Amino acid sequence: MNFEEPLKDYVRAVQSIKATIAERANAFRQQCELAETVKLKEIDLNKLRLTRSEKMLDAEHEYEELKADGEEATRRFETIVRLMNEEIVRFQEQKTLDMGLAFHEFAKGQARLANGIADAWRSLLPKLEACSSS
Repeated sequence: MNFEEPLKDYVRAVQSIKATIAERANAFRQQCELAETVKLKEIDLNKLRLTRSEKMLDAEHEYEELKADGEEATRRFETIVRLMNEEIVRFQEQKTLDMGLAFHEFAKGQARLANGIADAWRSLLPKLEACSSS
């Protein structure tokens, strides 16, 4: 195993995380906008109730639709956040294992290389000693 595959996989995962964060930000923005719109519509509805306007039924219907949309936006945002939290834990666990394995393989390779260099010096040392004693 080399470092390239886990790092490429890590980059792909980070790109996916960035896209999910952007999706979460959009969901949060939509949730906030709808919450503000619902508040404004509620104020308008209360004004219409005070004046007993004919527009009150339409306003109530529109208010209920906006409120339902706001609740759906909140559920969507909460779902994204929950999934992100679950995926972050999974990602951390998996990447820790992947990187640990990559470092372990790297360390074994370094140990083999060091042994090979030590063997080369051991075979070269008698030749060098023979040259220096002649």
